[in-house]
Order: sequence, then C-alpha cells, then structure tokens
Amino acid sequence: SPFFLPVEESKYFWNLPNGGVQFEDPFPFLGIGSDTENVENNGQLSYFGDPVFLGSGGSGAVFSFSPKYASGGSDSNMNGKIAIKVSWKRSRSTVEKECQILRTLEKSGVPYVEKCIGP
Repeated sequence: SPFFLPVEESKYFWNLPNGGVQFEDPFPFLGIGSDTENVENNGQLSYFGDPVFLGSGGSGAVFSFSPKYASGGSDSNMNGKIAIKVSWKRSRSTVEKECQILRTLEKSGVPYVEKCIGP
C-alpha cells in the first residue's frame, strides 16, 4: 500500500487522506471469535496481526488481520482472517446508526451479520 509506513517492528501506520491509522502487531481485541458471546463474557482477548489495508471510504478504512493467539491459551475461537473497520471521527454518528441497525438485524436472527464492537 502506498500509504503504509512501518513505525517500529511491532507497529504499523497508514497515512490516509482522512487521517492516520496505527495498529500494534499483535493487535489485542476483546470479543472476536467463533463464539463471540462467550469470549466477551470471559474477558478473553484475541490477538490478531499482519494488518493489510483493504480500502477506505467516506466513513472509515478497512483492514484485514490474521489470527495470532487467544489470551486464555485456547486458540479454538481463532478460525480465520477478520476485517476491522476503523471509522473517521467525523462519521461517528453515521457509524453509530449503522451499528444500531446491525444489532437489530442480529437480534432478529438474520445470519452472518457484521458485529459492531464498541460504543
């Protein structure tokens, strides 16, 4: 990616038109895995790495991550690559509305709905 700048061995930074995005590698995340409810309830962190910039738009940038390991010593929830959307500060209200809709779809039993993690 032309915007990619290696900051340190364990940090990655992208200077994108709408702002900069930085990740540590491995990147800790609470609540990601095949059994998200269980991961959130147990407070287990999943660690992902090797971030790859996939693209950006009006509301944020998307990156793919490969699973590294889980904090509880079990990698059973680490089934494959994930995508993380990082939202721009100015699009917060739009993203919050998007998350409300996605959560409503999930509660209604719609399969394969994206998960919003955060406020």
